[in-house]
Amino acid sequence: MSNREGRKGGHRGRRGGHRGRRGPRGSGRGAVLPLPEGIQRFAKAWTVVLTPSTLNLVTAGHPWLYSGAVAHTLPPLDSAAAESAIQCGVFGPDGEAIGHGVLNQKSQIRVRILALWPKAIETPTIPSLAEHVTSAMQRAHALREAFGLPAPQTDAMRLVNSEGDGLPGLVVDQMSDGAVVLVSTAAAAQMASTVERWLVEHGAKWVVIRSAGDTHPSEELAPGVISQSGQVPSEVWIEHHGLKLRAEPLGGQKSGLYTDQFANHVHVAQLCRDRNILDCYSHGGGFGLHAARAGAKAVRCVDASQKAVDLCSANAERNDLTQQVQAWCADAVHVLSDIADGVDPNRPDLIIIDPPKFATRADVVDDALRKYVHLNATAMSALPDGGILVTCSCSGRIDQTHFVRMIAHAARKAGRHVQLLELRGPAADHPSAPAHGESRYLKVAICRVTSR
Repeated sequence: MSNREGRKGGHRGRRGGHRGRRGPRGSGRGAVLPLPEGIQRFAKAWTVVLTPSTLNLVTAGHPWLYSGAVAHTLPPLDSAAAESAIQCGVFGPDGEAIGHGVLNQKSQIRVRILALWPKAIETPTIPSLAEHVTSAMQRAHALREAFGLPAPQTDAMRLVNSEGDGLPGLVVDQMSDGAVVLVSTAAAAQMASTVERWLVEHGAKWVVIRSAGDTHPSEELAPGVISQSGQVPSEVWIEHHGLKLRAEPLGGQKSGLYTDQFANHVHVAQLCRDRNILDCYSHGGGFGLHAARAGAKAVRCVDASQKAVDLCSANAERNDLTQQVQAWCADAVHVLSDIADGVDPNRPDLIIIDPPKFATRADVVDDALRKYVHLNATAMSALPDGGILVTCSCSGRIDQTHFVRMIAHAARKAGRHVQLLELRGPAADHPSAPAHGESRYLKVAICRVTSR
């Protein structure tokens, strides 16, 4: 497995600590809150009542309710439905209608909100899961169309971005004439068949549904392919701004593509003409290949996974870029250290570091930040005066404020002066709710590094 790990870090364990905005938790202790008088019940869905302290963040659009945020959970009126029902209606501590979602009583994230009800609704209803999914798919498709996606220069994009499109735990990446659906929750697995049907009805020639592979045990999802329709190719070559890039729908990392960095690959390439480039944690070479196509003098792509290096080499060969692009199987920190120490004389003018998700859990955030500081300080030390550093983080538990602060600490450790030129994230095909900071996991900073 490449050390360019999966990006979506949402539901694993407890969202924690002091890094970034916390999801609705409630106090989790104290006196039992009384059940609101006349609380609405549903025939085939659960009723969930919130604690008072969680109400504001939920109504602002945060889609996760942790176990401590739930004061009461009432089963469906139809007792036969109680075992299999996952849908729920969510109400405030005074009985006010909030929205509907999906329930997992084994997970720390007890409820994932699907949609908020209109304010002051008197008798809310819960659509079937299939109805909600169909409506959400239509809205997601309309959003991409409104932004001209997929753009004429590419035939791949993120069609559904989990909570950002009202389908928690589910992403859809469109690839040429087909699509890969990744599910990371039990509820998403139940939604997937409707998603598959919608995609086929709207022109997909093949669809594969896979477990994300890093799901929490409480979701009870086995890794691998769940279902598929049509003739799913073992590999597909997608078009992206003049390049052909190989994806592996049945077994590549995540969906087989990192669509969240697509716009950044093209943007950073504009800085690369006549420069020597080092692309660390390169995976398939998205940054490096675009740099070469844009006129870079030479590009070195480094990844610790031989499989990723082979993919990068195949992409370079397909695009006639083997003269400019070299793919190395090596540890990025060691390569950067050798350059900084003068062991490797091939000093780059621009370094890209796009490492794996260091902060996989709340209890490792501080260790992760130390790793990020060390990595970035080493990269800064490897750059000449006036060099460009493009540094990325896909750790959702580290927000943008702490990410930028990390860059400042790295500059101090390296003894370099750093100018922050630009902060970026994914493109418009990765929407998120403003209240859901955890979903804005990707941070990209473009910096100029000079001597003090």
